[in-house]
Amino acid sequence: MKKLLSIPILSTSYLLLSTATAFAQATEEVNIGDKVQSFFGFKCIQHFIFRIVDIGLILAGLLLFIYLVWGGIEWLTSGGDKGKIENARNKITNALIGVAIIAASYAVWTLALTFFGIDLSNICSANPIPG
Repeated sequence: MKKLLSIPILSTSYLLLSTATAFAQATEEVNIGDKVQSFFGFKCIQHFIFRIVDIGLILAGLLLFIYLVWGGIEWLTSGGDKGKIENARNKITNALIGVAIIAASYAVWTLALTFFGIDLSNICSANPIPG
């Protein structure tokens, strides 16, 4: 019985130790001398600004979705009251207008980037932060 238990224990310990060796080899290949200066964790100020705009568009979309659902729930729970239905309809209409505004702002943002020839894939290669 001891021989039967020793085989799985030995094989498991071998696999765990060999995995640790593989991870150690992968981390040794990292060249620490190529450290990039950063601005709040970003490679350059332009990258930071572009991420702020992206986050703003995402947050606006989330808030818009919440407002749309809120209007739908108010409509469903209005119980036939004309005032509550009108209030819910206004919320849904405003949310749909918000969709148009967010879509237009994203289109203007993309058009401006294209018009000025800004490529987001290599935005920081020309102007890294000095230091």
